[in-house]
Amino acid sequence: MKKSVLIIVLSLFVGVTLYSQDNPSVSLQNSSVVRIAYINKADILALIPQCVKIEKDLSQLEEEYGAEFVVMTKEYERKVKSYLEKNKQMSEPIKLARQTEITELESRMAMYKQRYKEEIEKQRTKLYAPINKLVDDAVRLVCEREKITILFDEAQPIYVSAQCVDLTPLVKAELGL
Repeated sequence: MKKSVLIIVLSLFVGVTLYSQDNPSVSLQNSSVVRIAYINKADILALIPQCVKIEKDLSQLEEEYGAEFVVMTKEYERKVKSYLEKNKQMSEPIKLARQTEITELESRMAMYKQRYKEEIEKQRTKLYAPINKLVDDAVRLVCEREKITILFDEAQPIYVSAQCVDLTPLVKAELGL
């Protein structure tokens, strides 16, 4: 229900906007035309040399964390295997102790994996911050120069008409890419 209402509202807005872009005589508020454009930020970032190094560094960090997780996984598998092989001969207190060890190891593994994923994302955000600022500044300059009212990233389009302006080449040029 909510999606339907949102789609209808967006469709009406896009329809009015596209009509006003095709017909300069039609205006919205203070006789200004709404101009909608889009960029493909992923394409732009892919051309920035520092991004290649950042992705390499992040990949290396992920490999390091992954190697430690593999060690933990092997220990877990060894303990489970041992437990399964010997549980029939174990007394109840020893079984409970082994089960607790296995459960605690599972918890540690899950917590470790969550923490290392968060750390990688934190590093990604930190390393990309100056590049994102550079791209965002270039986007802002191009939008102001081209008098763009609304800008979308092409990564998640619902619909892009032929009248919609692709600013990706202009932003690339602004960045010297």
